[in-house]
Amino acid sequence: MQVFFAIEANPIIKELPEFEQLLRTEAPPQLVHGTLYIYGQLAMAEAASALLAEADLDEDTHQLIKVEGSAGAEFYDYGFHIGTDTYLYTNDLSAFTITDGSDTQIEMALFQLEEHLVYTSSEDIYFTINHYTDLVLGIVKAYEVKVEFLDLDKWCKKI
Repeated sequence: MQVFFAIEANPIIKELPEFEQLLRTEAPPQLVHGTLYIYGQLAMAEAASALLAEADLDEDTHQLIKVEGSAGAEFYDYGFHIGTDTYLYTNDLSAFTITDGSDTQIEMALFQLEEHLVYTSSEDIYFTINHYTDLVLGIVKAYEVKVEFLDLDKWCKKI
């Protein structure tokens, strides 16, 4: 998984092609998705944000991770696809791994958790919405499965 930074511009930017070209020249994004300008380096993302702020077009900054795996029921509110690549907004998500439990217990817990998962990575990291943490803990406790939650801020900085 890789960490990226998305600078969200005001949709008005699409009506200002000269300014958008200036942004792409002064702070070239790796990818553009609608009004999200995506950068792999924080310094370049900050430069883009400053340029947009100067024009009063800066809407928000998002930390993203590029993942591989399968989308869950809540995916489209917390992630998006660009071609074959998948990105998740980490700001509103929590992530956990399963650390203990029998195969049957784990399978049953995951079956019940399925509707609350945003994404399951190919590395068996499960992403859910932050406010579902207590729900996840209740479900896994009922099935005698143990999980470990990742601190996404620290974890993403290690990547």
